[in-house]
Amino acid sequence: MSYLQIENLKIGYGDKIVLHDIHLSVEKGEMIALLGPSGCGKTTLLNALCGFIPVRSGEIAIAGRDITHTTPEQRNITMVFQSYALWPHFTVAQNIGYGLKVRRWKKEAIQQRVEELLKIVNLDGYAESKVTALSGGQRQRVALARALAIEPDVLVLDEPLSNLDAKVRLNVRHEIKALQKRLGFTSLIVTHDQQEALVMADRIAVLNRGRIEQIGTPEAIYHRPATPFVADFMGADNCITRQDARGETLYFRSADVTIHGASVPPDAQGLLLDGVVEESAFLGHQYRHSVRCDGQLLLADSPQCWPPRTNVILHVPQPALHVFETAL
Repeated sequence: MSYLQIENLKIGYGDKIVLHDIHLSVEKGEMIALLGPSGCGKTTLLNALCGFIPVRSGEIAIAGRDITHTTPEQRNITMVFQSYALWPHFTVAQNIGYGLKVRRWKKEAIQQRVEELLKIVNLDGYAESKVTALSGGQRQRVALARALAIEPDVLVLDEPLSNLDAKVRLNVRHEIKALQKRLGFTSLIVTHDQQEALVMADRIAVLNRGRIEQIGTPEAIYHRPATPFVADFMGADNCITRQDARGETLYFRSADVTIHGASVPPDAQGLLLDGVVEESAFLGHQYRHSVRCDGQLLLADSPQCWPPRTNVILHVPQPALHVFETAL
């Protein structure tokens, strides 16, 4: 059995079912990203794991111990919140050591543990600083250190980087992943950011309308989506339905499209589409083009800017096509 085992989990409020028969196995030392749009049930799953909301049916176990109906205090699971939830009138050290104080650790032991964690999260020397004087990235490190102080069985992170600006977010997500690998803690992270999930997670669970649509490695989720929803959510921003006997719907990313002028290489395999460029947008390292193909607007990226009203041929190689049967 896996270290964290969730079986047949169902959560509901009145007549509304929010989570449907969730199955999730997490190995010790693994980081799982719960990925999906707003309202898909990600945070509800975390709250059920932490014991903040009741379970309608199913089981949750850690290291073989059933915690389905235990109180939050009995679970040894800590959460890092989107808002950090730090005590503004406490120093950094007081925030990190708060959980240990509640557990009646001796003062000397708390100080030693706090100093150890400050070094781990690269905040050595900030022990007596007020958290209100810290940057967003530093506050997030304090929140992480506080969560790790009690050595939780599972660490859960609910959109932990969403309050940070883009540059800081890039740095902190790599720091958290490096720290997770170094310390080996078991973790679930909730995010709606595909890039964040790909960078940080060992495996990704994609949720949609209260169900897990696919679980797999970042590479598998990205390159081999199991459903049209996963393909679309993971960035396959083009969709074509073939109106023929095969009844197929094709998904592919704008980055996988090559734009050609009058002709394409004779050995080009995959999908070929005639179209007319309508507009382009500069993205920094390339241009994104809107191309009208048989009445449908498709997106295609290119290092070259193709002028509007240019006749082009779009080529999508076969490995870049995600093909699904069209629903009747």
